[in-house]
This record gives sequence, C-alpha cells and structure tokens, in this order.
Amino acid sequence: MKPLVLISPGTINVPEDVSRTLKDVAEVAYLKGDLEEHIAEASALLVGMERIDAEFLAKAPKLGIAARFGVGYDNVDVEACTARKVYATHTPDVLSGGVADHTWALILGFMRRIPKADTHARTEWAKRERSLPFGWDMEGKVLGILGLGRIGSEVLKRSQGFGVETIYNDLIEKTGLEKRYGVKRVDYDTLLRTSDILTVHVPLTPLTRRMIGAEELGKMKPSAVLVNTSRGPVIDEKALTEALKRKQIRGAALDVFEEEPTPLDNPLLGLDNVVVTPHAASATWETRRKMAETAVANIRAYLEGRRPPNLVPEQEGAEF
Repeated sequence: MKPLVLISPGTINVPEDVSRTLKDVAEVAYLKGDLEEHIAEASALLVGMERIDAEFLAKAPKLGIAARFGVGYDNVDVEACTARKVYATHTPDVLSGGVADHTWALILGFMRRIPKADTHARTEWAKRERSLPFGWDMEGKVLGILGLGRIGSEVLKRSQGFGVETIYNDLIEKTGLEKRYGVKRVDYDTLLRTSDILTVHVPLTPLTRRMIGAEELGKMKPSAVLVNTSRGPVIDEKALTEALKRKQIRGAALDVFEEEPTPLDNPLLGLDNVVVTPHAASATWETRRKMAETAVANIRAYLEGRRPPNLVPEQEGAEF
C-alpha cells in the first residue's frame, strides 16, 4: 500500500496536475474538513496555515514530513517536529519576486492614492462636486527596508528606477547588495527615524514579534508610511491604530494582520490613511504554482528516501 499524502491548500493553490506527479509513489488526497480528523494515516502533509505542534504530531504517528506551502513557517513548531523526526520544509525562493511586486503595489497604491482614486472615478468624478486629494512623489524619498533577505533584496532591486535613497537594517551585513545597489546599512533607530517609507520583511520569531510598537512608531517621521507584507504580529496593531488615528505617521499599507482573516470591525479598516489587502502578496498564478511545485518536490524527495531540498534553517543538516 502506498503512503498517504494529504494536501491542505485547495486545488487553486496546488493544481491537480502538480499533485499528480506524486501518484507513482503515493496516494494523494486533498483535505476536506478538519485536518486532525484525517492525519492519523498520513505519511506526508502539504500544509497551509494550520498549526503543527506537539499535540498535533501526537495524532500523526506515520507523519515524516510537514511541507509548508509558503516561506514563513511560524505555524510549524520546528522543535516538536525535530523531536518526532518529522522533516519541516518550506518554499523559500519562489515567491520572493511576487511578494516584492505586491510590496511595491502597496507603496505606490498608498503614495498615489490608487484605491481612493478608483472609487472617486467610479462614483464622484463626473459629478465635479469635489476633487481627489493629491498624492506624493517617490523621487527624493528615503526607502527603509527592515530585513534585507530574499524578499527585501527583491524590493531593493525594484527600487532602482524610482529615484529613492535606500537604507536597510539587518542582522547580517549585505556587502554585495550595498556595492551593487548603493543601499546603506543603518542601525534600527536610524532606520525608524530616517525612513519616509519603511517596509518590513522579517520572519515572525520571538525576537521580531511586536518589534514595531508605540515606542518605535513614536520615532518615525510624521510623514512616514509603514508597509508590511511579512507577518502581522511583527507590528503591535493597537499601537499602530492609535498612531494612525493621531496622524503620528502619515499612513500604513498592510497585507498581513495579527488575526487573519482580520475581523470586519478591526478599527484599521475604518481609517482613511490605510491601504489593505488580504494576505495576498503571493497570490499570482505563477507564484502559487511554483510554490506548489516546490512543496511537492520536498515531499517526493522524502518519499524516495532523500533529504528534502528545502528544509527550514533549524533543520539544516538533519537526516532522519
């Protein structure tokens, strides 16, 4: 009997022609209903945002790999997986460009008031009752990048045509990117105080959770715009809401939230100096297909007795 592979994201994310490539080595089933009700017989799991922790793993005695559909894996308890000799993988390289594109869409959408302009053109322009407020140019602004990893570096590459000064803060000095793109490494305090647009590209860890709170927001320029396409809990949402209400900073452009889906009564959604999207930065046909292919490749490697190629960093060198 072939091992069972369960797929949590639907066919829109993991197309059937991609999952079908596992048919020679496994039985493949798309999950319907509660994941925990079906996990007992699974040898491999292609998982979305469901929580994979010690309690979950105790219900999955046959599981050998949890293949995360995405680059972030804060929903996966890697320590618990390692203790149970379960590989934890992700899709780190294939979505960077798509997320960087979306980051710039949010930046430009806010700076040029695209959502407001769209509504104005559809409902008010022909009435000539009032005009659309002006936006702001990019040229001459300081773009600050918090986290110059895979996605942050793609955001940097896309900044080159906009006439912005670029600065960054990262635990690791990126000398190659500094030489190639002229980006300058600064300390965190300088990044906060100097950036006209601050875009966040760090993973969610105990160190980064709520790393932007009331104190940090208080250091930013009144004209600053905060952009987040990483993870919602990196920013203290209540502190951000208060800062935006008081016009302490100019605005925010957010793809991620502390709670997802974010409730319709989230006060951020009622503010006119916020542009939002529903955690959709990787939501293109091309990117999602590449993510699916990478996740499936990780599972196939495991089923064939090979080390999965995209282990999370904490499991680098692991052989179970």
